Amino acid sequence: MATRLPAVRLAWAVRQPGGSAPFSASSFSPLLRLSSTSHCLATAPEQQQQSRAFHATLIRMGGFKQNRGTGDSGKSSLFNNERRWKDDITFESVGTIDELSALLGVCRSQCARAEFQLGDVIEALTRIQCCLQDVGAHVATPPESSDRKRKLTSFDSEMVEWINGEIDRFGDQLPPIRQFILSGGGVAASSLQHARAVARRAERTMVPLVRDEQIDPKALKFVNRLSDLLFVLGRYTCMKCEEEELTYLRPTEFTDQRWARTRLHE
Repeated sequence: MATRLPAVRLAWAVRQPGGSAPFSASSFSPLLRLSSTSHCLATAPEQQQQSRAFHATLIRMGGFKQNRGTGDSGKSSLFNNERRWKDDITFESVGTIDELSALLGVCRSQCARAEFQLGDVIEALTRIQCCLQDVGAHVATPPESSDRKRKLTSFDSEMVEWINGEIDRFGDQLPPIRQFILSGGGVAASSLQHARAVARRAERTMVPLVRDEQIDPKALKFVNRLSDLLFVLGRYTCMKCEEEELTYLRPTEFTDQRWARTRLHE
């Protein structure tokens, strides 16, 4: 049975074989600037392995935007056109969220190049990037913005529920952790653990904004849970790629013990 995901104004589509996605988002993130309706679908476990086609938007080359150079003085605009210095905490948060999304793009590319089937991870990362577009748009819209703009970029709490479901879906396939592990497990898994650390940094930049009631606390909750999901995806990718996990040892024990290695796929 298909279940609806939050209408997060996604930039791609998932379609069931022989059918179309069940709903269209009514609005789009101001950071996306899309021209057509996008769709999103979460499927039951037995449907996860079915083939899907992602909607890709062609990029029409028209040169860089005409108002280039507006940030040369060290200031930039929020979604409500308010000008602030680029080291403002809001821009720090938006920039870190953007950095996280860019790193997830690297992770997607690495998963696509892996010799093992990681389509489920690639799909999850694509969804996450779309959600991050909305999180960034929400952060870039201060509460004194117009009602129209605040409504357009309001945070959809269903994204938190989706993240929790993904943690369970991937985590239930992994063996339990009995001691601290070291980041690693292959290139793709290592990059996902790197993304987890960047997600934690993005979360820290959002804390002052929540404290000052500038953003919805549920947006912070989403990024917090996202770091948990990226940790799980890192381990899952390590398992699917038949790599090994290394466990933590006290430095004083290096000369007396061998590193504990665990093959998650066994």
